[in-house]
Amino acid sequence: MQLPTLHNIASPEQAFGTLSTLVESNAATTGFDKAIFGAPYQIAVAAIGLVYIVILVRYWDFLRYFTLSAIGFKGSKRDKAHINPGEQTNIEVVMFILGLILSALCAVRIVGLWYPHLLDGIEPQNVFWSIGGLVVVVVVLLFCFQFGVTFLASIVCQRPDIGRNLIISKLLYVAVGLVVITPFTLPFLLSTHPVAMVGLWSMIVLLAVCAIIFVKETFFFFVSQKISILHWFLYLCALEIFPLSLILAPILR
Repeated sequence: MQLPTLHNIASPEQAFGTLSTLVESNAATTGFDKAIFGAPYQIAVAAIGLVYIVILVRYWDFLRYFTLSAIGFKGSKRDKAHINPGEQTNIEVVMFILGLILSALCAVRIVGLWYPHLLDGIEPQNVFWSIGGLVVVVVVLLFCFQFGVTFLASIVCQRPDIGRNLIISKLLYVAVGLVVITPFTLPFLLSTHPVAMVGLWSMIVLLAVCAIIFVKETFFFFVSQKISILHWFLYLCALEIFPLSLILAPILR
């Protein structure tokens, strides 16, 4: 029995008619997102989830009071009675460290979703360190710049209490923002594209609300200290808006 050769296999035109045309398939395929398959990425996400659950269970009453007070709702003082200022500072520091790690993870996830070409040539286990590490350095430098300039300006003006209160307020709202967005951040980091988009937009909306409340509180703080509104405006432009614009400019370009 003779097997068919390429010469006696019917062409598409012979099989389907002369009016038929060959169309290339453009069906979307699910690509391999190696940004989220590296061991450091998975370990960091699991560690953040575990630490967040421990803090939530251990300090639930305080965190509720902590968050509601920050956004303007006055709760019962009993929720805060069982924790001292030192523990509050420790929680803020822990949430700040978690925020650094979350920033690195979110940067890795965003690159994997929208800029996968940047991952070419990088092994999955090295993505977290190469991209996430750079983001951590940038965020740390940003906060050092803000805190350093705030402290130096308050020293020059002979009002160190103002600089200290602004730094404390900034740490408070960073911690509150992280407490609120972390439940939406974890699905963004680990879910497929549609669910990840829901988590991302939830994070953006909540962070925008926290930023608006922080701006409002700084305004009232400057007014209570009888400081010119012009100085408040300069503070926002120089230490909040300008550094943030430098970070967002290359991303949105």
